[in-house]
Amino acid sequence: MEKGQPLVSVLVRTCNRPQVLRTALNSIQKQTYSNIEVVIVEDGSNQSEEMLRSEYQQLNYIYEATGEKQGRSKVGNRAMQLATGKYLNFLDDDDAFFPDHIEILVNEIKHRKERAVYSIAEEHQIIVDQKDYGASKVKKCIVRYKQPFNRVLLYTMNYIPIQSIMFEKSLYEELGGFDTEIETLEDWDLWVRYSTITDLYFIEKITSYYHTPYERKKKQKRAVGLKDYTQTIHEKFETYHVELSVEQVSQEMQYVIREYKNNGLIRYIRIFFRAVFFGER
Repeated sequence: MEKGQPLVSVLVRTCNRPQVLRTALNSIQKQTYSNIEVVIVEDGSNQSEEMLRSEYQQLNYIYEATGEKQGRSKVGNRAMQLATGKYLNFLDDDDAFFPDHIEILVNEIKHRKERAVYSIAEEHQIIVDQKDYGASKVKKCIVRYKQPFNRVLLYTMNYIPIQSIMFEKSLYEELGGFDTEIETLEDWDLWVRYSTITDLYFIEKITSYYHTPYERKKKQKRAVGLKDYTQTIHEKFETYHVELSVEQVSQEMQYVIREYKNNGLIRYIRIFFRAVFFGER
């Protein structure tokens, strides 16, 4: 470990699809930051264990399979529990980092009062090759969210893809992990809860990407899950409380008003519409 490099735990949730997991792990191996621990929790049987042993011997990883299916939230919580790093960063098995992702986020978070930082993620809409995930075709690349931190907006919609954000493990130790009653939008609930005790610092640079389906039918199917859980999420929000000064509320509302005047509201309405009706995140 180089001097001044705190340990970062990258938390990878996977589910019996080692051919997909390779994409995430390969992107971790290419990181320009060296002090990384990879915590891989497989939801179900240990189908990825042999691949890890044979192909990723040089990777500093912890691996555990749950045996019985536990669900995304419980698997994520187990990964946070196993992690020993000062900072945590999720990377689901079908997403990936660009090589400088961890270095950029660490360089910010270790010098800031905020206990979480996030960057911009690129959305890759793909047509999946069922036999070879690596051969799946990217049909469209877009940047859907380029949003500075604003609680008013975060409490309205999730503009932080899960792999975009790095946070202190102390947040997990203080406020806990995913709500296990939630299996969709569980990361949004977590960011809202963490934002009750810390601001999130925005880094205006693309450092990662995530995949979504390109076909309309798959987008619509995905949207059903999002819509079903939105009401549940908002019910959870009713139990969260944050202390803000009048000045802080004023500043956040002034930002929203400026966006409205600059036609930004139209952009947010479009984002919300696409999320609800087409499953786009």
